[in-house]
Amino acid sequence: MKIWRQGIWRHWVERCDREMDPRPLAALRILIPLCVLLDLSRVAKLGLTDHLFRTYAEGGISRIQHHQLFITDWFGSSAGPAAMVITMVCMALISAGVWVRPAILVGVTAYAQMGHLFPPGDRAVDRLLRTALLILLFSGAHKCWTLRGGTRPIRIPGWPADLIKFVLVILYLSAGLAKIIQQPGWFNPATDPPLLRILIDPLSGHLDPATWAQWPWLFRLGSWATIIIEVSAPLLLTRYARYWAVLGVSMHLLIALTMDLGMFSWGCLAFYPLLLEPWFTRFIDRD
Repeated sequence: MKIWRQGIWRHWVERCDREMDPRPLAALRILIPLCVLLDLSRVAKLGLTDHLFRTYAEGGISRIQHHQLFITDWFGSSAGPAAMVITMVCMALISAGVWVRPAILVGVTAYAQMGHLFPPGDRAVDRLLRTALLILLFSGAHKCWTLRGGTRPIRIPGWPADLIKFVLVILYLSAGLAKIIQQPGWFNPATDPPLLRILIDPLSGHLDPATWAQWPWLFRLGSWATIIIEVSAPLLLTRYARYWAVLGVSMHLLIALTMDLGMFSWGCLAFYPLLLEPWFTRFIDRD
């Protein structure tokens, strides 16, 4: 038993000490803030900033109380727009590789304050991206592919990449288990395919119900495939991660094509340079 415990501990230490190519994490450092930046730019373009991030008493739709946020103590009724501007500036700095670590700390804080100002708009993907940025804070992703140039480090610590993969496993696995446990219709052939109902929903789906309702078996297979992909996410922690990632990319691209969920698909796809790491680095190094 003692030898077995020593073997487990040795494996843990070796895993935490391993190093990796910096470029996959540098790609995440660039892509994740870009998703946030483009998403907030869309909010600004639609003129929704004052409505979403101001309290109801100030002419907005948020019912959050001022005393719950420190940013309102600093900026008052302009806290929402101020938090949005700070977040966008910090995201641009992170992607550019300029003052990355301070920008992550300030940007994630302002980003989270926006979520508190308008809780319904703080989606799961927003929390996922904030978590990933905080993990990248402790990586060497800021030392590669920056506007400042400099010599790219040959290797950086690999544990932040493992932690990000673990977070993604929790995300996908919990989504799959929730469908199995809480929504048995995903497997029940006697009910309408849940995937069909989702994709023809006029609030978010793009498919015409009159056309696609004639093909229920297609969406039944799609429902089953979605669950299989999600519950098999622990493969991300194995050497088969890149093969699972091909299925994940396909799923998110189909979601992007058939639904309007904001930056959800693109925010998730921003992680895939890491999941496709061996092929990604080989593609970058091609002649």
